[in-house]
Amino acid sequence: MALGIAFHSLRAVPEAAMREVLEATSGALLPVHVHIAEQLAEVEDCVATRGRRPVRWLLDEMPVDDRWTLVHATHLEAGEVEGIARSGATVALCPTTEGNLGDGLFPLREFIDAGGCWGIGSDSHVSVSPVEELRWLEYGQRLTRHGRNIAATKAQASTGESLYAQALAGGERSSRRGAGHLRPGALADLVVLDGAHPQLVPCGPEGWIDGWLFSGNQPVVAEAWVAGQQQVGDGGHRHRERYRQDFARVLAALLD
Repeated sequence: MALGIAFHSLRAVPEAAMREVLEATSGALLPVHVHIAEQLAEVEDCVATRGRRPVRWLLDEMPVDDRWTLVHATHLEAGEVEGIARSGATVALCPTTEGNLGDGLFPLREFIDAGGCWGIGSDSHVSVSPVEELRWLEYGQRLTRHGRNIAATKAQASTGESLYAQALAGGERSSRRGAGHLRPGALADLVVLDGAHPQLVPCGPEGWIDGWLFSGNQPVVAEAWVAGQQQVGDGGHRHRERYRQDFARVLAALLD
């Protein structure tokens, strides 16, 4: 079982409690997650109560390093963007939740240029689709910057592959599960795309990731493996019928 520390936010957890938890677990090198700077009102409240913007306060007062994941970090000033990148912390972006709540848009291009590490999450479970999260992330950036291929880099010209690779690296750092790589000793977490699917056939193998993320909403994942065990095959989870029935039964009981 993987363990970690999760502080809800600076407005919910007092400074003394944060320090006590961090000191008590200092030798364990556990991952640390915290929601931060998600909404403008949160930033304003933090300035009023702590005298600084939330990310600035965190970087100044806490031992932020590559164990930390800053969830959302939507509203940042330039110095905060660079500060997070220098610290090695990961930013967990949740575009469907941030869009649903009207939070705002993260400065993705500036963060990438600063060498920042980021991943994606679902947060409020408005959606649990990595395709939707990555597509919203890229399209939101295009709308504000009035340009295309925002997440592409000099090293990776394919926007889809750049998004996927960066999210994969950020997720691996954030979760510290030893996944995200095909190498000895790593967890065999794999996704297999159906290259014969009509959505992917026109793209060719070199464009499969772009086709998966940007060419539609049809399920093109043929298989999914977790820690070397196949969980999805023929387009569905191996326990999908039992899970569907269990879920319906629980919902019916809750609504009764």
